Amino acid sequence: MGSTEATGPRIGEPLGNYAETVEWLMSFADFERGSGPRRAKGDFALDRIRSILRRLGDPQQGRTTIHVAGSKGKGSTAAILESILRAAGFRTGLFTSPHLHEFTERIRILGAPLPEQEFARLAEQLRHVIEAELADEPGHISTFEILTALSFHTFHAHDVDVQIVEVGLGGRLDSTNVFARTDAAVITSLSYEHTDILGDRITQIAAEKAGIISAGCRSVILAPQRYREAADVVVNAADDVPVPLVDVGAAYESEPAGVEPWGQWFRLRRNQPRPGEQPQAMHLLPLLGRHQIDNAMTAIATIDALAAEGSVAVSSEALHKGLATVRWPARLELFDLPETFASNEPGGAPRVVIDGAHNAESVQRALDACREYFPYRQLHVIFGVLGDKALVDMAHLIQSRSEHVYATTSDHPRARPPQQVADAFADDDWSGAVAAHGNPRAALDAARQQAQADDLILVLGSLSLAADARRCLSAPPETAIVRRAEDPTV
Repeated sequence: MGSTEATGPRIGEPLGNYAETVEWLMSFADFERGSGPRRAKGDFALDRIRSILRRLGDPQQGRTTIHVAGSKGKGSTAAILESILRAAGFRTGLFTSPHLHEFTERIRILGAPLPEQEFARLAEQLRHVIEAELADEPGHISTFEILTALSFHTFHAHDVDVQIVEVGLGGRLDSTNVFARTDAAVITSLSYEHTDILGDRITQIAAEKAGIISAGCRSVILAPQRYREAADVVVNAADDVPVPLVDVGAAYESEPAGVEPWGQWFRLRRNQPRPGEQPQAMHLLPLLGRHQIDNAMTAIATIDALAAEGSVAVSSEALHKGLATVRWPARLELFDLPETFASNEPGGAPRVVIDGAHNAESVQRALDACREYFPYRQLHVIFGVLGDKALVDMAHLIQSRSEHVYATTSDHPRARPPQQVADAFADDDWSGAVAAHGNPRAALDAARQQAQADDLILVLGSLSLAADARRCLSAPPETAIVRRAEDPTV
């Protein structure tokens, strides 16, 4: 996730390799990284992406489609769904954003990111379409629009049975909202985010997310919600179409049932099981946190709805294995500190947990989960955020749990400077200490010097910081992380 600057689209130049493909992608307006012209709320529209897809022959149509929107948990829920369906024998395509390390992670076939060579080859095919579009209709095209088109082009080329598509921003006017029909529209947990574009009221945000619900949608799956008024907006949107809605919080119950080295167990109850469905079951989930149990329950409800429609058939064994073998890095991911990090402690190194939490609600969840799943004496927090996030709110939450904060930055154009992050902890009522560090490696070194063996080091604040920290800790490459895993419960 380097700091490539966009200089304008490259026209007429073939894409010879993956590096050139990334350079081409970054030459367009990339709103995730803040390059290109800033879009206002009224600038978002679907005309451009629909035109590009028509030139490609509408590759987004013609297969079982699960569309996932929400504020929190949509990436995890999409990954869980993909893992279950792949375990059931379906040829799966998964589109998510943003990526952790490489663009190739956003488009996955059978759980694995596209190889760089194939990513470049398919992008070269798309390049001609993008240039024809710009020749006929000059103006701006975003990096995300191109990636969205590339994902559907890839799914068509690989003839996938099921495509699981995560919304990028909002829902109603998101580039992914281009389907004539969807088999399931999934709305995960809703909270305050992107208020400059989606609106500053939770009901406005919910209405934008509910924009993926249409007459072509066969079912709506509504995850457990914190805000009742947000849930009501989604329910009303489904009623207006009308389309059947599954309220996961009412139709299902779950409770934690223990933690193993390879994940957490949870019990699931279907309150009104259909014929052939188990009323109760026990499942293993490698992803930690109570919120991940909610995400898994939402995925199970989606699978149940698809099965009831006749869209898919998933055995209880496949459901079990898909849950037990899902991989989604940088979500409460546990590491041991390598010996290369400095140490003053002879008793051993503390553990490190990396999480991509990037707003107040997700930071609260990560802090709660660490206390529950990783008992510690003292918590040391390495923290860095992007420019549009609620820094002070997150800082106050961290201050309530930790007296050791290491402010840093990530390799991202919108990352805040370390000293600006540190200044957010200037609170007379807080007795802790904060220091600014120029990069995650320096912050990890400093935390290792201070932390004892029974302490915990938590890295959070942005997915880009999580990626940088994973590199420091010699994380295995992403292609290894998402390979088909063995079921540890067998």
